[in-house]
Amino acid sequence: MANFTAAQEAAVLNALMTATFTGAWNTIAQNASAPATNLYLSLHNASPGDAGSQTTNETAYTNYARVAVPRTTAGFTVSGATPTVVQNAAVVNFPQCGATGDTITHWGLGLSVSGAGTLLAYGTVGAGPAFGFTCTLASPGSMTVPGSSFSANQRCSVYPVGPFAALPTGFAEGTVYFVGTVSGINVTLSTTTANANPVNTSSVGAGVVILQTPLVVSNLITPSFAANALNIYLN
Repeated sequence: MANFTAAQEAAVLNALMTATFTGAWNTIAQNASAPATNLYLSLHNASPGDAGSQTTNETAYTNYARVAVPRTTAGFTVSGATPTVVQNAAVVNFPQCGATGDTITHWGLGLSVSGAGTLLAYGTVGAGPAFGFTCTLASPGSMTVPGSSFSANQRCSVYPVGPFAALPTGFAEGTVYFVGTVSGINVTLSTTTANANPVNTSSVGAGVVILQTPLVVSNLITPSFAANALNIYLN
């Protein structure tokens, strides 16, 4: 098992997000003849997924359009080590909604102002707090979530943590689930509300579960994200 050093992780993200090349990357990174000057934030009503594009589950509320964020330190900040964190450096405002709204669960970041483009990263809106968990092989899978105090029907997503961690088979990274049953720190999940479709697992596993509050967009609502609200992590 090999890892980038913390300094190189930061250098990679600075090169990608802010077009700032430091250390070895100043020597080996290749710039296109017309390098991207902006990256584009998008909104989604379900997870775009690791294999998705910028249009996967992208919202279509009235007046919606992607928002350009400059590929500079004015657009993004890169900080920390293990993990290194990318955050939006300024407030991001999407167009005000017209007659037809939507429920926004995810945001994306990509290279194109429209069309499928290339999706670089994605995350959940209204995310937090996060809790570590272990899960049994069972029908449904039973999660033990120390320190938690969940309630039925809360929205959440699960993610693996670290190079050796694996989610239990049956859970999908980034998918929005609903808390099904709660008994102290023991929790089950469902793909729909009211525990109508419990999630069964065919292996044990572990990860992080993150609570989520979706963004309901309706007429005259302007979707907005404060500075540092959108976070991308590189461990």
